[in-house]
Parts: sequence; structure tokens; C-alpha cells
Amino acid sequence: MRPPRTKPLDQRVAEQAERQLGLVRRSDLTELGVTRAALRHRLASGRWHELHPGVYAVGHRAISRHAEYLAAVWWCGPGSALSHESAAAFKRWIHEDHDHPPPIHVTTTRNRRSRPGVVVHRTRHLDRGDVTRCGQLWVTDDARTLVDLADQLTDDELRKVADQLPRLPVTQLARVASRLRGRAGAGRIQRLIGSEDAQTRSALERRFLAYCEHFDLPHPAERNFRVRGVRVDCWYPGAPLVVELDSRAHHAREAEMETDRRRDRALKRHGIDTLRLMWHDLAVGDPQAAEDLLQRLGLEPQRLLERH
Repeated sequence: MRPPRTKPLDQRVAEQAERQLGLVRRSDLTELGVTRAALRHRLASGRWHELHPGVYAVGHRAISRHAEYLAAVWWCGPGSALSHESAAAFKRWIHEDHDHPPPIHVTTTRNRRSRPGVVVHRTRHLDRGDVTRCGQLWVTDDARTLVDLADQLTDDELRKVADQLPRLPVTQLARVASRLRGRAGAGRIQRLIGSEDAQTRSALERRFLAYCEHFDLPHPAERNFRVRGVRVDCWYPGAPLVVELDSRAHHAREAEMETDRRRDRALKRHGIDTLRLMWHDLAVGDPQAAEDLLQRLGLEPQRLLERH
């Protein structure tokens, strides 16, 4: 019986790259038996392309943004993670200009200096609890990303980014901030987690809570809560009632409106009513939404609204 034929070198490297977003490291090539001479030949012929020292794209340079993130983190080495604006973009909290992508931010414990396209943030220790693995890529977790961004953003800018999270990780933020004292954004983090609306998800949620305060309305028992398998904005279990806060931009598409109607019908089958409010419904000079909410809660609007 003839022994199995060994795959050609280029095929083995290509298969490895396919598993790694089109990338290989110098350590991968060494394991595959690629000599320095073979590496130089393939780089010179344009079959492989060096993105960073020791990190290569196989076949072409037209790799995905995710692969660019991975290449930068790999170049920085073990103990490194995507961070700052790049972590926020990876989490889809902010948007990058695809035509003119910004430099990639990496936090690392290694002795690395920034290079074209990569901004390196050196730290003595990157706590394992501050990072999370997304496939082959290590990324700072939500709390650490916000703490990093606080060094560079204004209070309003940080609040807008925080509003992209389903729920602000207040406890984790306090823990991370306490370990990273002396950071430029420490005060911004304290103001963010110390605000009365720290647990709200968006400017519209904060507007709703302010509206409740103005008209002495009951606050929801839960926010961003799952009810009968459906995640809702505000939950009043005593009624039972769900209040959904709808942004105009979200409801510009008919398909999404139909999805909301199906959600409302599903809750209705369980005896749960839904009240939908938009930004203009929550003007403090207009008590109509307050009256609607009180009626749905089985309370008397006139008694509570007579002062207004």
C-alpha cells in the first residue's frame, strides 16, 4: 500500500489561512515547515503579503476589517486585545468610515510601539476579566472598553456610546474603575455610573423617566426586561403592561413595524397590554401620554394630573 501523499506546501498554508480569516503567523509557517527562503520567495512573488512583522495575508491584501483587527492583535502578541474605539466599532457601538478606516487600537502588556495603522496602548497588567474572546480575536469587554473610551471622550459623547448597550454594566464599571485609578476619564466614569439614569439604555428612555417624574407617574418595575420570551423596554407587572419606547428612525421601515405588531399580539395572548410611545409623546407640556399610561395601569388620571 502506497503511503498517503503529502499536500503541497502552498496548499497546506492556504488551508491554514482559510481557518484564520486569510491570515497566517510566522509561528504557523514554522509549524508547516516553511523556511525563511520560501517565505522570502513568496513575499517577493506577491503570493503572500506582510501586514505587520510576522503576520501575513495569503493570496491578497483585500482582507476584512475583522481580519485587520486580528492581524494587529496578533502582531502585538499574547496578552493583547482589541480596545478603545476599535473595540467599540467591533461591538457596533460606533461606526467606522469604511472608505477611510481609522487606526486600530490595541491594548497590550508586551513591549510594542505604535506603527502605521496601529495605535498601541501599553499596560502593566490586562486582567483576564477585562477581555473576552470572539472567535480567534481577544477584545476588551464592555466595562473596560467604556473605561478606555472615557479617557478620550466628553461626558456627552461617552453617554451616547453607553446608550448603545442594552444595559449599562454599573457593577463591572465600578470594579474596573477602582483598579485603574488615576485614568484621565475616571471622573467621567463616576458621573456615568452615579447618574440617576445610569441603567437606562437610550436618550428616549431617559426622556420617559423624566416624563414620569414630571407627572408623578409610577416608574416601571423593570427596564430592558424579558417578558414571556420577549425583551421589552419597560415592564409594569401589576397591570400587567409593557411600555415600548419607539424611535422614529427605527419605525421608518414597514417590516420592523410589522415585527412590533407581532410582538404585541404575542404578549396580548398572555393577557399583557402594550403602550407604545414616541419622542414627541413625552413632551412635559403634553399630559396625554401620562393619562394613557395611568388608564392602562388602572389609576385615576384626574386625581394625579390635577396639579398640572
